Amino acid sequence: MSILDFADGEALGRVQSVDTTTVIVHVDDVEALRALQVNRLVALQSSLAGHKLIGVIQKIIRTALSEAKIADVELGEAAHPEVNLVRIMLIGTLLDRDGPRANVFRRTLETVPEIDACCFALEGERLTRFMGVISEVTGGAQRLSLGAYTLDPNAQAFVNGNRLFQRHALIVGSTGSGKSWTTARLLEQIAELDSANAIVFDMHGEYASMAGDGFVHLRVAGPSDIEAGKGLNDGVLHLPYWLMSYEALVSMFVDRSDQNAPNQAMIMSRTVVDAKTGFLKAGGHVEVLANFTIDSPVPFRMETVLGELNRLNAEMVPGARTEKQGDFHGKLSRLIQRLEGKRTDRRLGFLFPASGVADSYDWLDRAVELLLGGRAAKGGHGGVKIIDFSEVPSDILPLIVGMVARMAFHVQQWSTQGLRHPVALFCDEAHLYIPQDPTSGAAENAIATFERIAKEGRKYGVGLVVISQRPAEVNRTVASQCNNLIAMRLTNGDDQAVVRRLLPDSLGGFGDLLPVLDTGEALVVGDAILLPTRIRIAKPINEPLSGTIQFWDRWADPAAAATLDKAVESWRRQTLVK
Repeated sequence: MSILDFADGEALGRVQSVDTTTVIVHVDDVEALRALQVNRLVALQSSLAGHKLIGVIQKIIRTALSEAKIADVELGEAAHPEVNLVRIMLIGTLLDRDGPRANVFRRTLETVPEIDACCFALEGERLTRFMGVISEVTGGAQRLSLGAYTLDPNAQAFVNGNRLFQRHALIVGSTGSGKSWTTARLLEQIAELDSANAIVFDMHGEYASMAGDGFVHLRVAGPSDIEAGKGLNDGVLHLPYWLMSYEALVSMFVDRSDQNAPNQAMIMSRTVVDAKTGFLKAGGHVEVLANFTIDSPVPFRMETVLGELNRLNAEMVPGARTEKQGDFHGKLSRLIQRLEGKRTDRRLGFLFPASGVADSYDWLDRAVELLLGGRAAKGGHGGVKIIDFSEVPSDILPLIVGMVARMAFHVQQWSTQGLRHPVALFCDEAHLYIPQDPTSGAAENAIATFERIAKEGRKYGVGLVVISQRPAEVNRTVASQCNNLIAMRLTNGDDQAVVRRLLPDSLGGFGDLLPVLDTGEALVVGDAILLPTRIRIAKPINEPLSGTIQFWDRWADPAAAATLDKAVESWRRQTLVK
């Protein structure tokens, strides 16, 4: 039995014109017109039996007839010199039956309404029953719930977890709109799955509050961790320089403005390959030598590279009568200085760990197992790995985040087809390291990595969730590959324009909602959700540490005080003093 049985007498009005996905309905009853609201749902008669077309009200129009038109029309006593019209965008079809299933909603339009077809408002019990159909359509033991539909708070809003991560997602919203809240809501449900596997790039330590067996908290090694000799077993992650690709090494150590930059890049390539070859031979890993390249993740000693660079920089070769300067004599000085400067910078200690910390052949196996190993069963290792990047210097942040993303992608790429365990990368504050307008080689390197993941990740089981308060500053190629959009309140015109471009043409009017969404309310559109609509995101169990400080209340509190001395000392030490 259909959940949307209407009598003709209940009709709101009749179809006056049809244009692909847009329908104009003429409404006779003025009171019925006044009761309508933009963005509410309606049902229309279909030319196919057992079908109802579902639409969203886009515009309500009450237009007075011009004097010329009034003169041409003989008005009766009950007639009014106005035309009441409603513009409706069709979004899908409700089928009474689809095989063995009853009441099935599809986001397809197999037909359009005929002229004079009846249009009915979805309200009260009918709306509740319809939203119930939407909620149950992604049924199963593990449904991903965002919250409740704004249209009907009693109906839970579920999304398809497979399509959300297969086809990437974009979560955007101004500061304080609820992005972190939404992300926490997703992470908590992922962590409940027995074989969950996700990595969160946490830029400000906001997700340190996420607790439970499904979470593992890691942090990029800071100065205090390095002094204490902490490593993977302590939840401290070193990202050694030998993990970098050749392009990343060049962008970090070679100054492009130097006239000798091409020579420096060439020599660095040669010395790194030689150093990696020496490491493999010394460790007895000769089988790797056959096919390895400069980008292969093989450890090597930076001291070996520096020694060769210094030798070439001071090299004298035999001449016709006496010794002369070698081809690279004096041309590698700036490269050597940059290498030495980076190596002694305490902020970059995680790139240059002490001997024995992250320079063994099997260190990468342990790091990959920690980062990409899904939780095999409850009580095992956490399936959601949250990496705190807050102590990474901003100038190389894109390079370091890109290094982790590249590691995840290549491990998936080189896994046996059919045995890949999918992983989702949550890119918090993505505009910081996937910018639209890169200003450094480090940013360009990160962009190349994330663009490749956005384009090819689905094939290898790598999903992206891009999170940003400034979508206008996020790389457009990456954003355009996100086929699911969770948009919170956006007040900046440039950001709104980006989101509007990502919306399908038929849903373009939804962009007008962006500046008026409530805190914690989102516009959700994409392959993962059956009904594009507004959703009030449910409160996560563990709220992220991103709550806005209550200025007025704190200023009014006589007991409020700041620990400024500890803040200054933390600044000096470049690590948090408790």
